[in-house]
Amino acid sequence: MAVSLSRRTGTVALIYWIWDGLDRTIFTSIKFSFPARFVSPFGFLGMLTFITFIILGVSGALLMFYYEPIIDRAWDSVAFINNDVPFGFHIRNIHYHGSNAMVLLAILHMYYQFFSGRYKIRNEILWVTGIILGTVTILEAFTGYDVIFSERSELAISIAASLTNSIPIAGPTIREAMFGAGFHDFVLRFYAQHVFVLPIVMLGLMAVHFPRFLVFDVPMVMAISGAILITGGVFPIDLGFKFEPTVPPGITVPEWYLTGLYAFLRTQYDKFVTGVLWPGLFILSLLLVPFIDRYKKFSWKDRPIITAFGITGIAQIMVTTYWGFYIPSDTTIPLVQRLVIDPVYLYSVMIIMVPMSFGFSYMMIHLAREAERKAKLAKDKGPNKVAKIELSEKWINWVIVALIAFMVFLNIAAYNAALTGMNNLSIFFIGLILIIFAGLFHVYRYGMNQANEPPPPPAPIKQEKLKALSEQPESQKMKELVDSTPPKPQK
Repeated sequence: MAVSLSRRTGTVALIYWIWDGLDRTIFTSIKFSFPARFVSPFGFLGMLTFITFIILGVSGALLMFYYEPIIDRAWDSVAFINNDVPFGFHIRNIHYHGSNAMVLLAILHMYYQFFSGRYKIRNEILWVTGIILGTVTILEAFTGYDVIFSERSELAISIAASLTNSIPIAGPTIREAMFGAGFHDFVLRFYAQHVFVLPIVMLGLMAVHFPRFLVFDVPMVMAISGAILITGGVFPIDLGFKFEPTVPPGITVPEWYLTGLYAFLRTQYDKFVTGVLWPGLFILSLLLVPFIDRYKKFSWKDRPIITAFGITGIAQIMVTTYWGFYIPSDTTIPLVQRLVIDPVYLYSVMIIMVPMSFGFSYMMIHLAREAERKAKLAKDKGPNKVAKIELSEKWINWVIVALIAFMVFLNIAAYNAALTGMNNLSIFFIGLILIIFAGLFHVYRYGMNQANEPPPPPAPIKQEKLKALSEQPESQKMKELVDSTPPKPQK
């Protein structure tokens, strides 16, 4: 009687039954993989953004158990989560750093698709929905840190309300719908937008934005999860000060992804132009890129105008972000003067930077193309060699110095976190374990890939050796040929 070795019983059968059932749904387009070779992390940025969205959904749902969306209880309920709820401090740190990670990953994913020209392979719909999804992601993060209703949140709320009100015709209506009649309504409305309205919009966009197959690389998922946990463990966030209408607020700045917009607003120029028109034109230009780009090739070197446009945009964002963070430290200067940026100076710098950065980028792209062309000609005419990355001793020393500096910085940050109680030491260790396992899986994957590679072909016998063999007796020839032939690998 034949015995089947593939019979499944108990838990294994249940798992396979669930997997087979899901395989008949939309789950067919999602593949969990452990690729046999290392793939560039840039190819997984979209998947990693989705992973952080899931982390935010789980951690946010846990925070909802104790948060109270009431004007005079919002900050106090967050303080209760932070100080009294078991593991509340951990969950809040994970949620905060996860939100920053999602915004950062979305921006990196957008620029990777931009410079690699992925929108040129009939992916215009994916690109357009991705830009809208990135904008909604920033709105989701913005409403999230506003519901705390700290002094920092009050600043962001006041600016957002004034910008919305500056929109011609529809501005007041939009402001009343989003913010309500006053502070009493806004907390509940922002809370509803943060936990329901915007996530529903994001899920709808994701359903369209996802490619045909979404690959979950297990080590990369562990790496991003570990990075979020380590960041939350080393850099614990504070609550800030509760907003009190009778107490003058201190100097504060918004989150890093909004400081560029904050710099424009600090010029005290027209609010609609600086806070609505400029960002709107930037988003519109990104939406139109796939329809403007008429280059036939994908490489950034073969699309010099589009690439120079992208680099110029990044330079502008970096400059305005710096100006948004910069506040003079001289306390003898009046508060208003410390916050106001001279519009003539700022816009002069920006206007000068646009042609300079565009021209310099365009020139460097042409130089890179010319260098690549010469290298290709030299390779065709010269001997074929395997490309290798070789660092000089000087560069190796600099890499070691950079690693040592990073370790010192990490130790100082951990020491400062320990001085504050290191309440989230556990998530630091969990994140460290995930990072280590991700690294071990990558090493294992590399070793398996090397083991599966075919052995190198036998070395060719030189002409001098063939001549010497022809002058020897037949028995001696056979002996030397056998000795020079490498043994075949055993199966």
